[in-house]
Amino acid sequence: MKKANLVLFSFILLLFFGCESHNDAKHEPSISGPLKDNQTWFDDESQVVTSATVTLSSLPSSSLCAPYDNTTAPLRPCTLDDVLHDTDAFDDYSPELSVIFSATGYSELNEDTNAILKQKGKSTRSAPQKSYKIKLDANVALYNFQRRLQYNKQIYDLTRIRNKLSFDFFQEIPNFGSLKTSFVQLTIDGENQGLYTKVESYDKEYLVNRGYNKDDNLYKAEEFWFSKTAALNLNSDGKPMDITEFEKIIDPIRGEEQTKLLEMLSALENLDTDIDLIVDHYFNRDNYLTWLAINIILGNVDTTTQNYFLLNPLHSDIFYFLPWDYDGAWGWNLQVDQVGNNIYPERVNGIARYWDSPLHKRFLSKKANRDALDAKIQFLRNNYLTDSKIEEKIASYKLLIKPYILSVPDMLYLPHGSSGVSTEVEWNNECDALPARIANNIVLYNNEKGKPMPFWQLVTYSDGIMQLIWDKSVDLEGDPVTYSLQLGRDLNLTSNLLVDAKDLNENSDNITLSGETFTYTFRPNVVFSSGEVLYMKVVSKDSAGNIQESFDVVEENHIFYHGTLKIVIP
Repeated sequence: MKKANLVLFSFILLLFFGCESHNDAKHEPSISGPLKDNQTWFDDESQVVTSATVTLSSLPSSSLCAPYDNTTAPLRPCTLDDVLHDTDAFDDYSPELSVIFSATGYSELNEDTNAILKQKGKSTRSAPQKSYKIKLDANVALYNFQRRLQYNKQIYDLTRIRNKLSFDFFQEIPNFGSLKTSFVQLTIDGENQGLYTKVESYDKEYLVNRGYNKDDNLYKAEEFWFSKTAALNLNSDGKPMDITEFEKIIDPIRGEEQTKLLEMLSALENLDTDIDLIVDHYFNRDNYLTWLAINIILGNVDTTTQNYFLLNPLHSDIFYFLPWDYDGAWGWNLQVDQVGNNIYPERVNGIARYWDSPLHKRFLSKKANRDALDAKIQFLRNNYLTDSKIEEKIASYKLLIKPYILSVPDMLYLPHGSSGVSTEVEWNNECDALPARIANNIVLYNNEKGKPMPFWQLVTYSDGIMQLIWDKSVDLEGDPVTYSLQLGRDLNLTSNLLVDAKDLNENSDNITLSGETFTYTFRPNVVFSSGEVLYMKVVSKDSAGNIQESFDVVEENHIFYHGTLKIVIP
């Protein structure tokens, strides 16, 4: 590049991203360039099933809470029953229990208590077997250089190996982080809890043990769309104005101020800036592509707004994607207990799953970036996630955990088919099916190519006039798109339809197009009563015959009606 052009390009970047650089010339970020996990950190990872024991202290717990069955009662020392009945991860009730923790190679029994026990997880809290967080007290030694210990039951995973299998592979994949994991037999209050997967925590020790800066910014995505909202507003010190609301969207696990996060989101809001400039400034492109590719290969669907972390090193503008929670991957929706379950629409197999996020939508709108994603998927599949490597790891795991899986208590609670109880055959078959599930995920991903992108629907009703509204369905190949529209009282939209229109476009009767939004206006020949329920469904179709539904979904009696909008007349 000629010197004049280089100067011009640098000037353009200053205009796009501001004159102030966050890279302090006196300091260097702990990570520069590709993400390089400290491989020696995994050298002592256990290849056996270890044991861990939680003993209730003879002294009353130092943690106070209300009784689980009367949360308005006065506070008193928390009990194990309180912890076990903490079934709502989103309310203010979060009991902790002071305990004595010991494990293989770790014993701090000279204390009355040395740790705090609480439940972990969200939907799993209603399951009969719980997952737990244990935090060692500040005055006791770390356990294998870790203070926050996470014991996951993987209650909905028949194999009980999906998470460990994933993170063990992540250790080998370039420019991608991983976590140390191990199989553990856990005992609480003298009762065998069965097999658990201990998963390293993203925290200060995670940073320190990898040689990163302990003050690097580390975020857990909770409901994070890569878009700015009022809940993410900061004060003049760069701290959240409302930390409770902030954490509901993205939880700052480490780091003192969040200005870089908001700066990145502001850049994404500027549609006049080329997305490749934004990605190359605020993300590591290869790390980002690797994260996307791994989620597609493993079929980890629920990763649009959660189940990942972001690492932003101090003195750097770069955000790295870190993996989290893969027990729902590897074709989990094909388990024997999920037969007939239509929880996922077809679109989640392709890039459409990410289409509602400004970052992913803008990035994947470019064919060059989609081609790069395809190349990354092929690279990872051919070099790291091969059938032979997967089969080898699965075989080693099965030898380790089979005695625990086929024993009480775990055998009583494994997901099962129509027989009503899981069997060794079902467990064995599900483990052995995982390599084929990977191949199937890639087939499903390729099948989604060429389809238009999903969209949102909306209805207004006032003064007897109804407006049925939907966003444009983008076709990445540029093919013309038409729409079919149905409105009725029947959830299945099979009879007595109020509207049943096909091959709609901007030139159709009753249709107006404003920007990227279609509106179909009509006056129903009936008057709707307040509270009456209607259902709407728009389907887009390109000129090649590929179809797509909206993001909307209705769930009734555990059946999902994808692409359908429920309307309640005001």
